[in-house]
Amino acid sequence: MYSRLQQRDRDLFQRCVGAQVSKDIGHAKIYANECAEIRKIAKVVLGSQLALEKVILRLETVEEFGNIMMQMAPVMSIVNETKSKIAGVVPQVASELDAVNSLLGDLTDEAGEVTESSMPIETTDMEAKKVLEETGVVAEQRLRDQFPDLPSLEYANHPRIAEPAVAGAGASDSLQAGVYEYARKHEGELNIRTCADSLGASPEDVRNALERLRDAGKVVFE
Repeated sequence: MYSRLQQRDRDLFQRCVGAQVSKDIGHAKIYANECAEIRKIAKVVLGSQLALEKVILRLETVEEFGNIMMQMAPVMSIVNETKSKIAGVVPQVASELDAVNSLLGDLTDEAGEVTESSMPIETTDMEAKKVLEETGVVAEQRLRDQFPDLPSLEYANHPRIAEPAVAGAGASDSLQAGVYEYARKHEGELNIRTCADSLGASPEDVRNALERLRDAGKVVFE
């Protein structure tokens, strides 16, 4: 499933880039948002895969050297937490993990009763959460390495100065004057967020100022 998610992300990423090239910003945003959703699912899938790999290693260690009575409870807790995490993403895997947990429970029963004093449930839950946190961090790093950064849509519309006017000419307020001057100094290439930070304004205010400048004929969006 992780491989299919990667392929789906690549397809949508290319569509997003193509839409930007053709200046179809509406579709570019749709594709970018869908890529973001796919990456959220991919993180869950990859994190679950890593957690289960830890379970496999733990069971192999227990088989060779460990005390099954002391190790089975945290293993079952990790499997159960992973099942809950992935149930809404890959239901069939969650069902299989439920069966795995039942088998592990039967194995524990065969090995003997695990008393509360030998394996407190709080320790089990804490270890499971710690494992899932660690695998989540690793999964996030791998996603950054394996998935390309989504193209920024802040450059979707480049305001071109329509006339060589004096800074602020035709602007009805100081923010419009500031945005106009910023666009003029940067030869029309304006990143809304960067401009907003430079002027101490919000991105939304900068967009509104640009629209008013466009309506006044002072800038043209390309």
